[in-house]
Amino acid sequence: MVRTRTPIPFESGASLPQRLLDLLFPPRCVHCGRMGESLCAVCRATIQPPRGPRCERCDRSLGAAPGPRCGLCLARASATGQVALARIIVATDYAGAARSAIRALKFRRQRRLAQPLGRLLTEALRRAEAPPDLVIPMPLHATRRRERGYNQAALLARPVARALGLPLVEDALARVRATLPQTQLHRADRRANVAGAFALTESVAARALAGKRILLVDDVTTTGATLEAAAEALLAARPAAIYALAVARPSLDAWPDSAEPPDR
Repeated sequence: MVRTRTPIPFESGASLPQRLLDLLFPPRCVHCGRMGESLCAVCRATIQPPRGPRCERCDRSLGAAPGPRCGLCLARASATGQVALARIIVATDYAGAARSAIRALKFRRQRRLAQPLGRLLTEALRRAEAPPDLVIPMPLHATRRRERGYNQAALLARPVARALGLPLVEDALARVRATLPQTQLHRADRRANVAGAFALTESVAARALAGKRILLVDDVTTTGATLEAAAEALLAARPAAIYALAVARPSLDAWPDSAEPPDR
Protein backbone atom coordinates (compact mmCIF):
# COMPACT_ATOMS: atom_id res chain seq x y z
CA MET A 1 0.00 0.00 0.00
CA VAL A 2 1.44 3.36 -1.03
CA ARG A 3 1.05 6.09 1.54
CA THR A 4 0.56 9.65 0.39
CA ARG A 5 1.16 12.75 2.42
CA THR A 6 -1.59 15.34 2.67
CA PRO A 7 -0.15 18.58 1.31
CA ILE A 8 0.06 21.42 3.76
CA PRO A 9 -2.17 24.28 2.56
CA PHE A 10 -0.46 27.62 2.14
CA GLU A 11 -1.88 30.61 3.92
CA SER A 12 -3.86 32.89 1.64
CA GLY A 13 -1.76 35.86 0.58
CA ALA A 14 1.50 34.41 1.94
CA SER A 15 4.68 35.66 0.28
CA LEU A 16 7.13 33.27 -1.40
CA PRO A 17 9.65 33.47 1.50
CA GLN A 18 6.80 32.79 3.94
CA ARG A 19 5.66 29.79 1.89
CA LEU A 20 9.18 28.37 1.97
CA LEU A 21 9.32 28.85 5.73
CA ASP A 22 5.94 27.16 6.05
CA LEU A 23 7.31 24.10 4.25
CA LEU A 24 10.11 23.85 6.80
CA PHE A 25 8.11 24.92 9.85
CA PRO A 26 4.39 24.37 9.14
CA PRO A 27 2.15 26.75 11.12
CA ARG A 28 -0.45 25.42 13.53
CA CYS A 29 -3.93 26.74 14.11
CA VAL A 30 -3.88 29.05 17.11
CA HIS A 31 -7.19 27.66 18.33
CA CYS A 32 -7.19 23.91 17.73
CA GLY A 33 -3.53 23.19 16.97
CA ARG A 34 -4.20 21.59 13.57
CA MET A 35 -1.16 21.80 11.33
CA GLY A 36 -1.22 23.81 8.11
CA GLU A 37 -2.61 27.28 8.82
CA SER A 38 -2.53 29.84 11.60
CA LEU A 39 -6.31 29.71 11.66
CA CYS A 40 -7.62 26.56 10.02
CA ALA A 41 -10.71 26.34 7.83
CA VAL A 42 -12.60 24.33 10.46
CA CYS A 43 -12.06 26.99 13.11
CA ARG A 44 -12.72 29.84 10.69
CA ALA A 45 -16.09 28.28 9.93
CA THR A 46 -17.05 28.49 13.62
CA ILE A 47 -16.65 32.28 13.63
CA GLN A 48 -20.12 33.61 12.93
CA PRO A 49 -21.73 37.07 12.99
CA PRO A 50 -23.23 38.08 16.35
CA ARG A 51 -26.81 36.94 16.79
CA GLY A 52 -29.63 39.48 16.83
CA PRO A 53 -31.47 41.51 17.74
CA ARG A 54 -28.74 44.16 17.74
CA CYS A 55 -28.58 47.86 18.54
CA GLU A 56 -28.76 49.78 15.27
CA ARG A 57 -25.98 52.13 16.36
CA CYS A 58 -23.41 50.07 18.31
CA ASP A 59 -24.23 46.49 17.19
CA ARG A 60 -24.53 45.42 20.83
CA SER A 61 -27.01 42.68 21.70
CA LEU A 62 -30.35 44.09 22.77
CA GLY A 63 -31.23 40.96 24.71
CA ALA A 64 -34.84 41.23 25.84
CA ALA A 65 -34.84 45.03 25.66
CA PRO A 66 -37.04 46.68 23.03
CA GLY A 67 -35.14 48.18 20.07
CA PRO A 68 -33.87 49.76 18.03
CA ARG A 69 -31.14 51.15 20.33
CA CYS A 70 -29.57 49.79 23.48
CA GLY A 71 -29.78 51.56 26.83
CA LEU A 72 -26.11 52.62 26.71
CA CYS A 73 -26.53 54.43 23.38
CA LEU A 74 -29.74 56.07 24.53
CA ALA A 75 -28.12 57.22 27.78
CA ARG A 76 -25.03 58.58 26.00
CA ALA A 77 -27.10 60.53 23.48
CA SER A 78 -29.28 61.91 26.29
CA ALA A 79 -26.26 62.99 28.34
CA THR A 80 -24.26 64.64 25.54
CA GLY A 81 -26.92 65.59 23.02
CA GLN A 82 -24.94 63.88 20.28
CA VAL A 83 -22.43 61.08 19.67
CA ALA A 84 -19.39 61.28 17.42
CA LEU A 85 -19.73 57.76 16.07
CA ALA A 86 -22.63 57.24 13.72
CA ARG A 87 -22.31 53.48 13.97
CA ILE A 88 -20.18 50.64 15.36
CA ILE A 89 -20.05 47.41 13.35
CA VAL A 90 -18.82 44.21 14.98
CA ALA A 91 -17.85 41.10 13.00
CA THR A 92 -18.31 38.47 15.73
CA ASP A 93 -18.33 37.74 19.46
CA TYR A 94 -15.09 37.72 21.45
CA ALA A 95 -15.08 33.97 22.04
CA GLY A 96 -13.75 30.70 20.67
CA ALA A 97 -11.53 30.82 17.60
CA ALA A 98 -11.99 34.58 17.16
CA ARG A 99 -10.68 35.22 20.67
CA SER A 100 -7.71 32.89 20.11
CA ALA A 101 -6.83 34.59 16.81
CA ILE A 102 -7.09 38.13 18.21
CA ARG A 103 -4.91 37.30 21.21
CA ALA A 104 -2.32 35.58 19.02
CA LEU A 105 -2.20 38.59 16.70
CA LYS A 106 -1.98 41.03 19.59
CA PHE A 107 0.30 39.29 22.06
CA ARG A 108 2.12 36.47 20.25
CA ARG A 109 3.30 38.35 17.15
CA GLN A 110 1.21 36.17 14.82
CA ARG A 111 0.88 38.97 12.28
CA ARG A 112 -0.34 36.71 9.49
CA LEU A 113 -3.65 36.39 11.36
CA ALA A 114 -4.47 39.92 10.22
CA GLN A 115 -5.41 38.44 6.83
CA PRO A 116 -8.24 36.07 7.91
CA LEU A 117 -9.43 38.55 10.54
CA GLY A 118 -9.33 41.30 7.93
CA ARG A 119 -11.59 39.20 5.71
CA LEU A 120 -14.05 38.90 8.60
CA LEU A 121 -14.05 42.68 8.93
CA THR A 122 -14.63 43.18 5.21
CA GLU A 123 -17.56 40.74 5.23
CA ALA A 124 -19.10 42.48 8.26
CA LEU A 125 -18.81 45.88 6.63
CA ARG A 126 -20.45 44.65 3.44
CA ARG A 127 -23.33 43.13 5.44
CA ALA A 128 -23.81 46.43 7.27
CA GLU A 129 -24.08 48.42 4.03
CA ALA A 130 -22.23 51.41 5.47
CA PRO A 131 -19.81 52.34 2.68
CA PRO A 132 -16.92 54.58 3.80
CA ASP A 133 -14.62 56.79 1.76
CA LEU A 134 -11.41 55.99 3.63
CA VAL A 135 -10.03 53.77 6.39
CA ILE A 136 -8.15 54.84 9.54
CA PRO A 137 -6.72 52.28 11.98
CA MET A 138 -6.99 53.05 15.68
CA PRO A 139 -3.56 54.35 16.72
CA LEU A 140 -1.39 53.02 19.51
CA HIS A 141 0.45 55.25 21.93
CA ALA A 142 4.13 55.49 21.00
CA THR A 143 5.20 53.63 24.14
CA ARG A 144 2.90 50.69 23.45
CA ARG A 145 3.90 50.68 19.78
CA ARG A 146 7.58 50.35 20.74
CA GLU A 147 6.78 47.54 23.18
CA ARG A 148 4.71 45.55 20.67
CA GLY A 149 6.64 46.43 17.54
CA TYR A 150 3.52 47.01 15.44
CA ASN A 151 -0.05 48.25 15.60
CA GLN A 152 -2.45 45.34 15.22
CA ALA A 153 -5.26 47.70 14.16
CA ALA A 154 -3.16 48.88 11.21
CA LEU A 155 -2.49 45.28 10.19
CA LEU A 156 -6.25 44.61 10.26
CA ALA A 157 -7.13 47.79 8.39
CA ARG A 158 -4.83 47.08 5.44
CA PRO A 159 -6.71 44.07 3.99
CA VAL A 160 -10.02 45.89 4.53
CA ALA A 161 -8.86 48.94 2.58
CA ARG A 162 -7.31 46.74 -0.10
CA ALA A 163 -10.44 44.61 -0.55
CA LEU A 164 -12.68 47.67 -0.85
CA GLY A 165 -10.28 49.75 -2.94
CA LEU A 166 -10.22 52.55 -0.35
CA PRO A 167 -7.41 54.86 0.81
CA LEU A 168 -5.72 53.78 4.05
CA VAL A 169 -4.75 56.81 6.15
CA GLU A 170 -2.41 55.82 8.97
CA ASP A 171 -1.04 59.25 9.90
CA ALA A 172 -4.14 61.37 10.48
CA LEU A 173 -4.89 60.36 14.06
CA ALA A 174 -2.50 59.99 17.01
CA ARG A 175 -2.83 58.64 20.51
CA VAL A 176 -1.29 61.50 22.45
CA ARG A 177 -1.86 60.30 25.98
CA ALA A 178 -1.16 56.91 27.52
CA THR A 179 -4.14 55.55 29.44
CA LEU A 180 -4.90 52.77 31.85
CA PRO A 181 -6.14 49.54 30.29
CA GLN A 182 -9.90 49.93 29.98
CA THR A 183 -10.51 46.52 31.55
CA GLN A 184 -9.00 47.74 34.83
CA LEU A 185 -11.84 50.24 35.14
CA HIS A 186 -15.54 50.18 35.84
CA ARG A 187 -17.71 50.96 32.87
CA ALA A 188 -18.57 54.38 34.25
CA ASP A 189 -14.85 55.33 34.38
CA ARG A 190 -13.85 54.15 30.92
CA ARG A 191 -15.05 57.24 29.08
CA ALA A 192 -13.14 59.56 31.41
CA ASN A 193 -10.02 57.41 31.06
CA VAL A 194 -9.80 57.94 27.28
CA ALA A 195 -11.11 61.52 27.12
CA GLY A 196 -8.57 63.64 25.26
CA ALA A 197 -6.35 60.64 24.50
CA PHE A 198 -6.53 61.19 20.72
CA ALA A 199 -5.78 64.14 18.46
CA LEU A 200 -5.57 64.94 14.77
CA THR A 201 -2.02 65.19 13.47
CA GLU A 202 -0.60 68.08 11.49
CA SER A 203 -0.19 65.94 8.39
CA VAL A 204 -1.70 66.78 5.02
CA ALA A 205 -3.76 63.60 5.32
CA ALA A 206 -5.54 64.93 8.40
CA ARG A 207 -6.64 68.03 6.49
CA ALA A 208 -8.13 65.86 3.73
CA LEU A 209 -10.87 64.31 5.90
CA ALA A 210 -13.48 67.05 5.48
CA GLY A 211 -16.73 65.79 4.02
CA LYS A 212 -15.53 62.16 3.98
CA ARG A 213 -17.12 59.08 5.54
CA ILE A 214 -14.40 57.72 7.81
CA LEU A 215 -14.07 54.10 8.93
CA LEU A 216 -12.14 53.50 12.17
CA VAL A 217 -10.79 49.94 12.46
CA ASP A 218 -9.90 48.15 15.71
CA ASP A 219 -9.54 44.62 17.02
CA VAL A 220 -11.90 44.61 20.04
CA THR A 221 -14.49 46.95 21.48
CA THR A 222 -16.41 46.55 24.73
CA THR A 223 -18.32 49.68 25.74
CA GLY A 224 -17.13 51.62 22.68
CA ALA A 225 -15.62 54.39 24.85
CA THR A 226 -12.19 54.24 23.17
CA LEU A 227 -13.66 54.33 19.68
CA GLU A 228 -15.93 57.22 20.67
CA ALA A 229 -12.96 59.20 22.02
CA ALA A 230 -11.07 58.71 18.76
CA ALA A 231 -14.12 59.77 16.77
CA GLU A 232 -14.49 62.92 18.88
CA ALA A 233 -10.94 63.90 17.89
CA LEU A 234 -11.75 63.31 14.22
CA LEU A 235 -14.76 65.64 14.39
CA ALA A 236 -12.36 68.59 14.20
CA ALA A 237 -11.73 67.65 10.56
CA ARG A 238 -15.46 68.01 9.80
CA PRO A 239 -16.07 64.59 8.22
CA ALA A 240 -19.46 63.65 6.78
CA ALA A 241 -19.74 60.64 9.12
CA ILE A 242 -17.58 58.37 11.27
CA TYR A 243 -18.13 54.63 11.48
CA ALA A 244 -16.19 52.07 13.51
CA LEU A 245 -15.45 48.46 12.62
CA ALA A 246 -14.15 45.94 15.17
CA VAL A 247 -13.43 42.24 14.90
CA ALA A 248 -15.17 41.31 18.14
CA ARG A 249 -16.96 42.37 21.29
CA PRO A 250 -17.47 40.33 24.48
CA SER A 251 -21.04 39.19 24.94
CA LEU A 252 -23.07 40.90 27.64
CA ASP A 253 -22.68 38.03 30.10
CA ALA A 254 -18.87 38.22 29.70
CA TRP A 255 -18.54 41.86 30.76
CA PRO A 256 -17.30 41.88 34.34
CA ASP A 257 -15.54 45.17 34.96
CA SER A 258 -12.03 43.70 35.07
CA ALA A 259 -12.37 40.95 32.48
CA GLU A 260 -10.76 40.42 29.11
CA PRO A 261 -10.04 41.53 26.49
CA PRO A 262 -6.94 43.55 27.41
CA ASP A 263 -7.26 47.01 25.93
CA ARG A 264 -4.65 49.56 24.98
